[in-house]
This record gives sequence, C-alpha cells and structure tokens, in this order.
Amino acid sequence: MTINFKRRRERLQQVMLENELDGYLIVDPVNVSYLTGFNGEDSYLWLGDSDALLLSDSRFTEQIKEESPDVDAAIRVSGQTTYGLIKDAIGVGKYNSRVPKKVGIESSSTTLALYVKLCETFSELEFVPRSNDVEKLREIKDAWEISAIRLSIDISIAAYRETRRIICQDATEVDFRDELEYRMRKCGGDDVSFPSIVAYDARTALPHAIPSRRVRLSDANMVLVDWGAKRDYYVGDLTRTYLTERGLGASSAEYRRKFTELFKIVLEAHDAAITAIKPGAVCKEIDAIARDIIKSSGYGEYFGHGLGHGIGRVVHDSGGFSPNASSTLQANMIMTVEPGIYLPGWGGIRIEDDVLVTPTGSEVLSSQLPVDE
Repeated sequence: MTINFKRRRERLQQVMLENELDGYLIVDPVNVSYLTGFNGEDSYLWLGDSDALLLSDSRFTEQIKEESPDVDAAIRVSGQTTYGLIKDAIGVGKYNSRVPKKVGIESSSTTLALYVKLCETFSELEFVPRSNDVEKLREIKDAWEISAIRLSIDISIAAYRETRRIICQDATEVDFRDELEYRMRKCGGDDVSFPSIVAYDARTALPHAIPSRRVRLSDANMVLVDWGAKRDYYVGDLTRTYLTERGLGASSAEYRRKFTELFKIVLEAHDAAITAIKPGAVCKEIDAIARDIIKSSGYGEYFGHGLGHGIGRVVHDSGGFSPNASSTLQANMIMTVEPGIYLPGWGGIRIEDDVLVTPTGSEVLSSQLPVDE
C-alpha cells in the first residue's frame, strides 16, 4: 500500500483554481509532509498551477531523495536564502503556466515576520491569507492513513495493558506516565501522540492534568489515563478511567457508588454519540446527543469541553464535535468521542475512543479495549 502524494497536491491545486489563486506557499511542516512525504523541518513547498517544488537546505538532500522522489527539490546552500529559492520557483516554467499574481499562504502557520518579508521581497505578488485548506483535505483519510492509525491504536492498547500489568503500587502519576510512554515505544511506537495524562483521585477532575509526584497508586481510589502512540507519523488517542485496588475495597463503598453512577452516565453519552455517527450527520448534533444525556442527569455544568476532535497526523486534527461545529461527517473521517464529567474536589470520569466514519455508519477502531479496562 503506497501513498499518492501527487494526488494530494492535485486536490490542493483544485482548491487553488476554485479560489483564483496562481500558487500556494505551504509553510506548516505537517502540511509539507502530507503533500510530499518529506518529514524534515525548516522546509517550504511551492505549489504552482503546473507542478510543485520542495524548498529546503543541504541538511536534507539525501532525506528528500529517500522520502519524496516524486517531487522536485530546490536545495539551499551556504550563501543562498529561502526567498531566492521562492523567486526562482515562481517564474514561468515547469511550476507555473503564467506569472503568478495571487498566492495563497497559510495564515495559521505564517509568522508576521515571514509575511512582512515576503510582501517586501515580492511586492508584485498579492499574498492571500488562507485557513485550513490542507487541513480540510487531511480530514478524509485514505486507506494507508486508516491502516496507520489502526496500528497506532493497537500499539497504544498493548502499551496500556502492559503498563497496567506491571505498574507497582508505589507508582506516582509521573511514574505511571513514564512507564506508559516507555511501553508505547517498546511496543512499536515511534513516539507518543502527546504528553500523556495520568491523574489520581481528585486530580482526575482536571481534564488536562499534568502528572505529579505527590500521591502513590496505593493511596488512590481512581485513575484516569489519556494517552496515545504515534507510528509512521499517525496517532492514536484514548482515555480510560478505572477504580484501583483501594477503590474496589470494602472501605470505599460510598466512593465506588459515586464512581459507578458517573461512569454509567458518561458511558451512556459515549455510546449514544457513537451510534449516531454516520456520513451526513451534523457534528454539533452528535455533540448535543451526548451533552443532553449528561445534562439531563444533572451534571451538564461539569462537561465543559467538546465531545471530540479529528485525529490523524496530529492529535487535534481538523474537524470535531462541539456545540458550534456546523460541519457534517464524511466517510473516512476519524474522530474521537470523549464525554466526561468533572467534579472539583472529587474527581472526573472520561471515556475516549477513536471512531472511523464508514460509508454506512461507524467503526470503533479501539473496540478491542473494553471501556472499563
């Protein structure tokens, strides 16, 4: 299974045509990689209406040959500037059928300094700020991307299970996090998707808790783990919340009762939202399904974040479920579903899975990990 980078660039050229752009300067390294396969840094992509040119420097000459054999490269050497490479790229010739006048540039990735310098250097060009053009293309995953994300999820689950099996009762949140991140690499991950979240007891009410060294597992009733492995530049993102040995003990009956109550509500919201996922569904309506269940149970004010987000090359990819998300789902999107209830001073419960939108409905890519494991 191979990736058709040329086809990806052609899709962006169609966006250019629809918006009357003569060229596009891609500066976000994730988007450069998505369009070319090159995974280095400090490199831009010039996309003309005819062809593309990767702009980089001599540190990456051999890497570009290996990773991006189907795209031309202009390599900057000592004494040359990136602006000189851009000037060479935009002349009439292989990359442009005519002299460009309007050039798209990524507004969310371009620094003000770069924008000012480009406008000064190329006063004859109109640089048009554009937002999310490549990110929208990235929302729809091809077969290779879906396979890569499946593998990242499998690695995430294997690492979590191994960590749960071997973690000692003296482990702090930091110890748990470090062991989990080591296991993600040991199980085949290239990296972690994001800094892992491990929280005990009351700190689970912090949706993005930073692991601490203050409490040991033996003294905790509950653990929340939010983690994911990265493999081949694609990510997984999961959350599980569970009772510890102490939390399951006879002395914690009241705590366990509260945990069971909240877990049941969050799980109902989680399952109902996933059941409603299908092509054509409106994202804010999926969010409302889960949010209304939590609200009707009396905990609406304790669910403050969106229901989920897209995943892919980055953990918060384009697209998502929130009260303001008016976009609709399409087949081959991959989204997280992660409702939660967070009670300050007591703790929080979140259940998160990764869901593929299929032509007829949805598939939970992380279904092999039970929600209560």
